Amino acid sequence: MTTIAAAGTPGISRFTTQQLLRTARLFATDPELGALIDRTAPQRHWHLLDSTPHLQIWLLAWPPGTSTGWHDHAVSSGAFLVVDGILSEHTWARGHVHERLLTEDEGRTFGSRHIHHVSNPGAELALSVHVYSPALTHLTRYALRDGRLDETGVERAGEDW
Repeated sequence: MTTIAAAGTPGISRFTTQQLLRTARLFATDPELGALIDRTAPQRHWHLLDSTPHLQIWLLAWPPGTSTGWHDHAVSSGAFLVVDGILSEHTWARGHVHERLLTEDEGRTFGSRHIHHVSNPGAELALSVHVYSPALTHLTRYALRDGRLDETGVERAGEDW
């Protein structure tokens, strides 16, 4: 008899980071994405494309100079893909900050508890698709102080990330 592990079935109730990136790529091909956001808004904003308890997909709009601040995604793994523009991701690993620039059609995967800060350093609006598994319910905020990251609090996802 076949049994399903408590963690769930791959691609149904849990997703690998590569499956998440492929899902982001699929949603990024929708030519109507740009109509879902306000291109004139001065603040970063988002639109929920789809959500189940196991998988959540967001479209984010990044006006020039906007950013997330340092955060992780708690138990959720994720991936994001730049649809338009450029994004900079700063990550925290082993006491050091690392920067990566991502342009159109470039993506990034990450596991749970991955700490990063994402921003739009460009002069134009950037769009990106973000996919999380399980669905993102909360995140932990951090502040970079004297060369170290200090936890500053936990907040519900979607409030100001």
